[in-house]
Amino acid sequence: MGCCLITVKALDYINASKQNNILIPHITFHSNLPSGHTLLRCQSPLAPAYPSTFNSCQGLMLDSMGIDLTNPIFSHGQLYTALSHICHHDHACILPCGNNETTANVTYHEILL
Repeated sequence: MGCCLITVKALDYINASKQNNILIPHITFHSNLPSGHTLLRCQSPLAPAYPSTFNSCQGLMLDSMGIDLTNPIFSHGQLYTALSHICHHDHACILPCGNNETTANVTYHEILL
């Protein structure tokens, strides 16, 4: 019935040019039913995740969150807004840019009145 593994490429954010192949196994469960039929169930140990912008999360409280700061995409106040949508700070995963523990507070003065 095909390969019992899924091969995916994972980016190493510390060294962006390095890619690792990761094998994700298919797990097959067999169960014999009292009716004489055999139940066969295949699953992969994956959990769905969905990207979203912070503007579309307005009014939502999230159980967990991942924030990618490797590209300077945040404008003034967006990081604070993003972190205010999480229920508990232990459930936030932040990917910083390099080894920095801080991020720039970006303000575009040309758009301020």
